[in-house]
Amino acid sequence: MEQTVQEVINAVGGSNNISSCTNCMTRLRLTLNDDSNVDRAKVKAISGVFGIIEADEQFQIVLGPGKAQKAADTLNKLVA
Repeated sequence: MEQTVQEVINAVGGSNNISSCTNCMTRLRLTLNDDSNVDRAKVKAISGVFGIIEADEQFQIVLGPGKAQKAADTLNKLVA
């Protein structure tokens, strides 16, 4: 999971571009400082990513049931 999360961090513009990270059952929900820094194609190409959704001020990465919580915990540790 750590490798996937590191790839996500890089694809969304680095840890400095992540303002906050939460999750729901299936999605990693990121609030970004500047969404123009996101390489959407790169995010979609990451193994384990089923898709992306941009809603309100969140950039959501669909990971599937049981994976979003682990990804959020890992991401929050890596960018702390």
